[in-house]
Amino acid sequence: MKKKLLIAFVGLSMLWLSNFAWAESKLSQIDVMFGRINVAINGQQADLNKDSIVYNGSIYVPLRSLSEMLGAEVSWNDKTQTVNLDFLNDKRDLLFSATQKGLYQYVALQNNQIMSDMITFFKTDDMNGIKQSVDRYERLRVLADNMNDNEMAQLFDKLKSATELIRSGWETKSMDDYYIAWNIFSSNADKLNKLLKSKLAG
Repeated sequence: MKKKLLIAFVGLSMLWLSNFAWAESKLSQIDVMFGRINVAINGQQADLNKDSIVYNGSIYVPLRSLSEMLGAEVSWNDKTQTVNLDFLNDKRDLLFSATQKGLYQYVALQNNQIMSDMITFFKTDDMNGIKQSVDRYERLRVLADNMNDNEMAQLFDKLKSATELIRSGWETKSMDDYYIAWNIFSSNADKLNKLLKSKLAG
């Protein structure tokens, strides 16, 4: 699709950073074609989030989109008319945050699997399976300790104890113990779900 477009002739092979503030004397009007261009980086397909320009046998891709895809922080210095690409920006905090979120995602999946398995164990009166669930909660408690998340560790400790009491009450058909244990389990399972949702939000 042809469109009229104002482009700065700046000698760069890649253009299109927002907030350009060129003086009108540096602008010329030309006819160009533009559309979404496919880009492969080291053989891996990468999608630009803006259209590129085809003009006079050359392809001009959006500089910000491409640079950020490659891991750079992009900024514009209006005073010196300079695009700054920073590939040395410190990503340690972002990396740590990503690993933490990955751990909480693992915990959420494991907790969900334990509960799903416990449904089957109770339906089939498999008390050995319930004992294994207690051990699995203990492993998650240890992981929470290693993550320095005391709140989550305490919740898993309570879930572990409540699961053992549920198993004992179910096995002996002591309904008072069973219902007390179930209330403890349910309350702490709800708190754990809220905690995990807050950790995985954003």
